[in-house]
Amino acid sequence: MTLFDKFYPLAQARKEMEAQCSDLFHITMEEILSPTEAVIKGRPTLLAGTNNYLGLTFHPDCIAAARQATEQEGTGTTGSRMANGTYAGHLALEKELSAFFGRSHTIVFSTGYLANLALLSTIAGQDDVILLDADCHASIYDGCRMGNAEVIRFRHNNVADLEKRLRRLASRKANVLIVVEGIYSILGDQAPLKDIAELKRQYQAWLAVDEAHSLGVLGESGRGLAEACGVEDGLASH
Repeated sequence: MTLFDKFYPLAQARKEMEAQCSDLFHITMEEILSPTEAVIKGRPTLLAGTNNYLGLTFHPDCIAAARQATEQEGTGTTGSRMANGTYAGHLALEKELSAFFGRSHTIVFSTGYLANLALLSTIAGQDDVILLDADCHASIYDGCRMGNAEVIRFRHNNVADLEKRLRRLASRKANVLIVVEGIYSILGDQAPLKDIAELKRQYQAWLAVDEAHSLGVLGESGRGLAEACGVEDGLASH
């Protein structure tokens, strides 16, 4: 067996999918018209899969700030903060976000995917357990795989199933991290966060909520589902 033979079944599956829809993997946006519209094959097309819920990519203030940052500091840092240092603008953004969320510290990553990889591969260690919703995003699964913690799934949005697993783990005296999403990216539903936060307190677990799709959308101030459910304090402590 050669190095690439294991990809043959994937290649065959792709051919079968392309037989049904030849453009599935070759969609090119020739021109961006707005946060939710683009020209594809010469036709204006609605972008139903965009995450640009608030239209910030076309907001005049965002465009002006991006232009100013590029003119002053170039197109990128050309490396990680660990290797190349931190720009003052990054610290200013983190300070502003800390004030917005009411936290003492904030860390900004270039993508949400990287944020989940960094958090989940490091915060839970070899003797810890991660309990994650079965329908969590792929980035959450990848972050868990990169770490050393034991990973146990519970049924999607099923508080009873989560409690059953917490109850089983109680005798092990292990640190338990519950991981859910505010709004699930594929299904579009919300986590029963108030009930989950109560279980977290009851079983002295920890709770991480991916608010990638609920930030700016839910809550009186736009801080996400945790604000909307009134459980922000429950995310900050054991």
